[in-house]
Amino acid sequence: MKKNENEIPSNEGYSTLKRPSFIPDNNTKAISENHIAGINRMVELEVLADGKPVKYFKHFKLTQSAVKHHEFEIILAHDSLEGHQTHHLKEVKKLLGKRFTATFKYKGVDKSPDRSFVGVITSVGFSQERMSLGNIVLKGYSPTILLDGAPHTQSFGGNLPVNMGIIANDVIKQGLNNDFDFSINTNDSSQILYSSQYDETHYNYLARMAEAYGEQFFYDGYVLHFGKLPQPNPPIKLIYGSNTTELRTELKAVHTKPRFYGYNSSRNEKLTSGDTPVKHLGDLARTAYENNDNIYKTPALKIAPLKAATHLDVEYSQKSAAGSKGVDVFTTSGSTTEPFLYPGCVADIEIRIPDSNKTEHFTTLMITEATHEVDARGYYTGTFEGIAEGTGFMPTPDFVIPAAQPQIATVISNTDPNGQGRVSVRFDWQLNDTTDFIRVMSPDAGGTGQINQNRGYVAIPEVGDQVMVNFQHGHPDRPFVMGGMFHGGTGLGGGINNRLRSIQTKSGIKILLNDDEGSVNIIDPSGNTYLMDGQGNIILTAPKNMTLNAGENLEINVGQNMTTTVEMNSNETIGTNKSLNVGMMNILTVGKDFVTNVVGKVKEVIQGDKESEVKKGATIINNEKGVIVNSNGTIIKQAQEEVKINSGEKSQNH
Repeated sequence: MKKNENEIPSNEGYSTLKRPSFIPDNNTKAISENHIAGINRMVELEVLADGKPVKYFKHFKLTQSAVKHHEFEIILAHDSLEGHQTHHLKEVKKLLGKRFTATFKYKGVDKSPDRSFVGVITSVGFSQERMSLGNIVLKGYSPTILLDGAPHTQSFGGNLPVNMGIIANDVIKQGLNNDFDFSINTNDSSQILYSSQYDETHYNYLARMAEAYGEQFFYDGYVLHFGKLPQPNPPIKLIYGSNTTELRTELKAVHTKPRFYGYNSSRNEKLTSGDTPVKHLGDLARTAYENNDNIYKTPALKIAPLKAATHLDVEYSQKSAAGSKGVDVFTTSGSTTEPFLYPGCVADIEIRIPDSNKTEHFTTLMITEATHEVDARGYYTGTFEGIAEGTGFMPTPDFVIPAAQPQIATVISNTDPNGQGRVSVRFDWQLNDTTDFIRVMSPDAGGTGQINQNRGYVAIPEVGDQVMVNFQHGHPDRPFVMGGMFHGGTGLGGGINNRLRSIQTKSGIKILLNDDEGSVNIIDPSGNTYLMDGQGNIILTAPKNMTLNAGENLEINVGQNMTTTVEMNSNETIGTNKSLNVGMMNILTVGKDFVTNVVGKVKEVIQGDKESEVKKGATIINNEKGVIVNSNGTIIKQAQEEVKINSGEKSQNH
């Protein structure tokens, strides 16, 4: 078989797929060295469009988030690019879809700290007003937008379990190739039997899988992260009243105790998890988190959002959901003049002690939202929002849960390695992939009493059969076979009156039910038939042999006549007694010889006459001990010729 070029590498190759270890920015020292109390530094913005520097800009705005795409807009003078641009967009149109880089620095500072944002240009335009020469407007998003262009359907696993990191690597590369940086650092122990990206974008699938399997998924402005949170940067110091002009802290009432369950059908095992609390390091966040136990007391039980195989799968998924909710209990936001904040970075918030020039530590944040605005003069304004640092979780990324609908598939294998009657199928949208072995629905299935397996209706689909597949809880990773489907190449029947029903196996064994006749006919490939004709008659036919075994009694009752025809020999063996009762005449016709062998006595009791007629030959009676003839009447011996009586000894006649 030709190797699939898109085949997912095995788990053994997972380590080779990991990107080089992520090294966080270390701007903290440089920021502190360049900090002057009471002075907000001007910001210099270096811009590259398709790798070419943009010399002049008028205004730049960047909105960053850990849970959705980053967005940017930059306004350029009409001559910032090669030549003067007009509404014809002669040069600027070439930038559509190209890489965009914006790097923040302190203006006029040697060895300034810096922070870059990398995006992709998705919109180019030209605007004019009040008879001006016009402006070039470039808009775009983070490279994650390339993963969110259109819904797609594909699957992973099936034949062999696959690691989450391998799935993430393949999905990200399909959208970004190696044009943008990404880092994968997932839980190596994850063994996913089967997973489907189902009518959803690559971005939605990655976000959904990250939440389900306890991974973090976000773009920090330069690197797309999937897996564990990266090593944090040394905290950037934000001082209220200095480089932070506004500060807002909010504690929220949030239900933080989801409870998940799952089911492993192969082991017939319900899967559950205990409590999965989130550990907050800060006092305010920890207090807010603990107080929620007394606010929301209702249980929150639901099926785990993954195909769980073990209790640990359920626990990881539940912990992920609890963590994503748990970080929402405490947020801090504000305005800042520091241009180096980004999603995933760590910041220490300090506030001034009243009537003092000293500051005290308030909290440590992980930034989840940041906005940046800078104009041509270098005036910068920014905002931020963050959660308590140290939990190991980010807020839930934006995604929707697809609802899988029934669809047809083809059976690829019915050789269940566990011998549980499951099948592996291939959907029409799969090329070389298949599902793992999935269950087959039956009108009656179970095991009770003395029949602990296969009680009910058992019919495993054959390889090549078309089947209808549905999904438990509408989840695309939990398919099961509802039943078989005929198509134009296999279907036959219907017609006028739709009179015939049938069951037929692959070897040709048939059960035919004819509603016109009211008949039932069972046929096998050798020609054996069992016909109930619907008129009160049963015809049983065997082209060769027929054996009838009864462990105890056998009774045959015939209301009228019974005819038995044997073309050759007939043997009858009876272990003890045989009784034959004939209501009227008993006629026995033998074509040739008639032999009766009796070991004991022969006794005949005849109420009327007994007449024996031999038309040819003689009647011979041989006896070793003697012949006694008794009669209460007359004994007459007649012969047309003479009567001879011979005796070896003396004879007596009385």
